[in-house]
Amino acid sequence: MVVIVAALIVVLGGGAAGYLLLRTIGTPQQTAATYLHGWQRDDYQAMDKVSVDVPAGGLAGPLHQAATQLGVRSLHTRLGQVSAAGDTAHAEFTATAQLASGHQWTYRDQLQLVDRNRRWWVSWSPAAIYPGLRSGERFALSAVWPARAAVLAADGTQLSSPAVIAQSGSLALLTGVVVRASKAQAKALGAPYQAGDLIGDGGIEQAYQAQLAGRPSLTIQIVGPGRHIDTTAARFAAVAGQPVRTSIDMQDQMAASAAVSAAATSKPIDMVVLQPSTGKVLAVVERPGGFDRALEGIFPPGSTFKVVTASALATKGMTPSSTVQCPSTVDIGGRTFHNDANEHLGTTNLQTAFAISCNTTFAMLAYQQLDGASLAAMAATFGFNATPNLGIPATLGHFSTPHQPVDMAADAFGQGTDLVNPLSQATVAAAIEDGTWRPPLLVTSPMPKQTAAPHKLSAAILATLRPMMQAVVTIGTAAGVGFPPGVYGKTGTAQYGNGTHSHGWFIGYRGDLAFAVLVEGGGYGANSAGPVANAFLRGV
Repeated sequence: MVVIVAALIVVLGGGAAGYLLLRTIGTPQQTAATYLHGWQRDDYQAMDKVSVDVPAGGLAGPLHQAATQLGVRSLHTRLGQVSAAGDTAHAEFTATAQLASGHQWTYRDQLQLVDRNRRWWVSWSPAAIYPGLRSGERFALSAVWPARAAVLAADGTQLSSPAVIAQSGSLALLTGVVVRASKAQAKALGAPYQAGDLIGDGGIEQAYQAQLAGRPSLTIQIVGPGRHIDTTAARFAAVAGQPVRTSIDMQDQMAASAAVSAAATSKPIDMVVLQPSTGKVLAVVERPGGFDRALEGIFPPGSTFKVVTASALATKGMTPSSTVQCPSTVDIGGRTFHNDANEHLGTTNLQTAFAISCNTTFAMLAYQQLDGASLAAMAATFGFNATPNLGIPATLGHFSTPHQPVDMAADAFGQGTDLVNPLSQATVAAAIEDGTWRPPLLVTSPMPKQTAAPHKLSAAILATLRPMMQAVVTIGTAAGVGFPPGVYGKTGTAQYGNGTHSHGWFIGYRGDLAFAVLVEGGGYGANSAGPVANAFLRGV
């Protein structure tokens, strides 16, 4: 009896093992899902692993070629009904391709599957890309582009028009230009772009190419050998491009252009004008053109950084009337810091030291009352190290936290490692006027998503900085410029290189206008940048 039972167990066990050896692994649904998931992720190796009858070299070749011919930017697939009959099956699916032309092409197709060696595989052919596609056939696109939309000023003026750019050439730095695409540019954009098509080159024209160009009328054809059109797969109607609106104010832009053009100096000049209440960029001018230094350049701020240092001191309880020392030189951390022409005021107050731009005062106060973290925190309040989103490339101030007394002292009056440009410094001046630092805005429609957040300034900062910036213009370094009433500002003379050359700065505000002027290599800010700012204010 025991022997019989044992034999029965052996027979049954052997039958189970045979069943397991003969059973097909997986299902048609699983194989089709793996294939389609790999396709929309461009994971051709994953597709090869579940496919048979693939061409030499795998599926990467034909699938990448088809995507290039169509200008596919992304692909989404959705598996539908799967039907099996014996050792064959077919899986329906829907493919949605986002094309470089801006169109969305959705079509239905099916995969053929086979059971080989107890495993389900996609039996591949070109028809797995598009229904009926055969070996030797390819996709071809025929496109006709609509009229290109314009880049607009706040009042609707077409900034991208040659006539407007002729009035203020700096606008081309913002808008970019429209050119005929080279072969390389057309290839980078993808089908249906061809050499000779109108495209944006630089600035807003390039950044918003898809919106400005619109969508062409598009025909997708399947072409066989000898360029014979075998069939038309799809047709799409043209969609007109949409304009891009900016915050540029033509009156401010022209006034800034006139002020820069009329400047007596032959040095390069960069200027940005903002609206403090909104952060909108109202004007951008530089002479000569080329690289957009006003928005992307980096320069030492010189004494314009004293706005930040003084704000940090205000949070420690200092006011314009606080008693301070202004010696001609001071030694901090083994380095001697000095004032321009070794000027010496002795005992004075913070407002006077700020107005006449006493370097030694701010070097000592930073060393005595601040630390690296507190100065870095105040710099961050004024947008340093934040990432702006103007719709085109731009940068704000860069500030590295000082850890040594000598570095702290140098940073305090803008001659350390801190770096800025007219865009960032205009936001600093705007913050004092409005009471809130705001990220700068240029493209207003469609509005880019901002990562930098506004920062409110404390009442102590505003009560300290506003009268001190007014004193710069009335009794300080800019008193001789001849500004109209109501101007608040700060001069800066920023040494660079070996210290024998310096940039000239003037940043400030009047009413709901804030501005920053940089004269590269211009020397004293009051003498070089101040007159440009004055001419602008008298021209608006």
